[in-house]
Amino acid sequence: MSERSEIGSNAAGLVEALDNQKLIVFGVLEIAKEDCPAGEEALCGKSAIMVGNAGPDLWAVFSKSAEFKDGLADSLNRWTERVIGTIAEQYNCRALYPFGEPFWPFQRLAQRASGIRPSPLGILIHPEYGLWHAFRAVLVFEGKGELADEVQSLMQASGDLTHPCDTCVDKPCLTACPVGAFSGEALDVKACFSHIDSTSDPKCMQLGCRARDACPIGVQYRNTDAQVRFHMKSYRS
Repeated sequence: MSERSEIGSNAAGLVEALDNQKLIVFGVLEIAKEDCPAGEEALCGKSAIMVGNAGPDLWAVFSKSAEFKDGLADSLNRWTERVIGTIAEQYNCRALYPFGEPFWPFQRLAQRASGIRPSPLGILIHPEYGLWHAFRAVLVFEGKGELADEVQSLMQASGDLTHPCDTCVDKPCLTACPVGAFSGEALDVKACFSHIDSTSDPKCMQLGCRARDACPIGVQYRNTDAQVRFHMKSYRS
């Protein structure tokens, strides 16, 4: 097998390994100097891919895992480290996560990799998935980045990456919150927490964030009810 064929085979294997865990590749990027925290300068200039999930597919895998069932804290983070860490080791790359130390600027990395931008809620919005997606890790490759390039060639076309909020006239996300916690500039965390800790309707801890649910983009990818409750509990803890 030629070197090029081997790289292509490895790229296909990597994408398949991610897909088996219901993880997807959102895009390819180069780690820039301003991205690197102190002590991580060696990663500057290396090619990487942004890995995450969309909709309820990952929940079907994670909710059956040992991490989910053991009752210990940070179950999704621990599952992410185990699953993505194993894949990273198999394909000789370094996994960076949006939690723990050192701090990596995931919002900035995600925007550069995927081309998407923030919604008025501050959450990055995807033109297909809407607000129902998450970025779980960045995989950084050794060498000249040929594997990252091959992964990008295997990605499905992203389609129209026009920012959906630009053409959304009503912006229902900004008026759906029962306590007006979203201003379009910032989240009033105190008002949000005060409501979800109360017995007042609507009961967002069970139903999910009303502002997020009001977005008309990607509704077919909405999280399951159990998934919504899990993330609301994590958000409040």
